[in-house]
Amino acid sequence: MGETKKALFARNLVCICIDSAEEGDLQGKIWHQYSDDAIAFGNVADMVIKMDNLYDQWDFPQKGLEQREFTSTKRSEELQRTDKLPIDEIQKKCGTRNIQNKKGELATFVVQVAFRQKATWQGRAICSENGKEYDFGSAKALIDIMDTKIHGER
Repeated sequence: MGETKKALFARNLVCICIDSAEEGDLQGKIWHQYSDDAIAFGNVADMVIKMDNLYDQWDFPQKGLEQREFTSTKRSEELQRTDKLPIDEIQKKCGTRNIQNKKGELATFVVQVAFRQKATWQGRAICSENGKEYDFGSAKALIDIMDTKIHGER
């Protein structure tokens, strides 16, 4: 029997390729379905910020906590006129690419952030090397999963 490869399917998937772990911090690239180019990160804080910025650009998954405003903004007026999210337009304009075949030198994780609630992330990750699935309830939990895969249990 052939081995079944686990995969996630979502329009906000990212593939995190860990290429090195200098001084205990992770460096690598983030790939997403709407670009041929990777987003490089120099440490885990940089990775989280760049992923969060990507989700903000896509407006998906939407934030559970939004900055409060007392005046109407152009962006909120645009969203009220249409049911489409920015990720819908990006997908239509750019098409999609297979990112689940990307590989990091140390480890590779395909990540779906399903929710951005309580000022953090909740979702699922699959480690490409061993096929294990992990649910995480925060960005820190996701980082801990990656760190354990790279450095082992401490």
